[in-house]
Amino acid sequence: MKCSICGSDNVKFFERSERYNFDVYMCFDCRVGFRYPMPSKEEVSNFYSKEYYTGNSYYSYLDERRVKGSSFVWRERIDKLIKIYEGFNKIKPSNIIDIGCSFGGLLLEASKFGLKPYGVEISSYSSYYARRRGIEVFEGHLDDVDLPKGFFDIATMVEVIEHLDNPLKSVKKVFESLREGGVFLVQTANILGLQSRFYGGRYHYYLPGHLHYFSNVGLRKLLKSVGFREVLEFYPVEFGLLPKLIKVYLNASGLDRYLKLVKTGMYHVLGKVKVGNLTLMSSMVVVGIK
Repeated sequence: MKCSICGSDNVKFFERSERYNFDVYMCFDCRVGFRYPMPSKEEVSNFYSKEYYTGNSYYSYLDERRVKGSSFVWRERIDKLIKIYEGFNKIKPSNIIDIGCSFGGLLLEASKFGLKPYGVEISSYSSYYARRRGIEVFEGHLDDVDLPKGFFDIATMVEVIEHLDNPLKSVKKVFESLREGGVFLVQTANILGLQSRFYGGRYHYYLPGHLHYFSNVGLRKLLKSVGFREVLEFYPVEFGLLPKLIKVYLNASGLDRYLKLVKTGMYHVLGKVKVGNLTLMSSMVVVGIK
């Protein structure tokens, strides 16, 4: 058995999902985990039905259209990305592509900043909805759609890289689609964070559609290997706590609201604890600069 990222055979059993009963192996050279055996392409395609996007499948996406206050988070993210882009290029970005754009919520907010929105989405159901919002969508698997090369200023991949069956190929494609100085944001869980290690096979990120599991070391190496000249890291995310608290406040009520506010605040603070490559919590955002 060889690692699909670096080709090493230094691969060993790492964890077993207690809820979904599949095994995860880890490459101890590049620190990336992956499901073994991998589900078939047909099985993977079946994950992303209409029921998945509407929350009616055994393994589901949280329908962004039903979540109040997401726009506060998206606006903070776009604002930060624009500032990063301007810091490296001294000019304003003109467009953005969101890989796995779903219904296009993040891109709709990006358009309010003057960015031309583009998306890649595997689902015809959610692609149709995103197009109705004025977003140009490349429908299909990232590896199969025809992206222009050297065209995009900003690319985002928010909790999507773990769904990819060939992350190396996919990230190379995103790299090629970016202009020189382009910014690429990836958000996923740090599978070697103390939070994920504490929960072991009960960790909530071990899901049927998650085919790869990255550590901060592994994700950093991946971005560097395809050519990103600089890699920035943010823990737990690249923006502040306030928009997350607003989102929690709007989606809960009574005592549950205040308990969730405290939990969210504590997670954000603890998520900043990092010693070397070791993190206390598992949320991370990595940004590559082309």
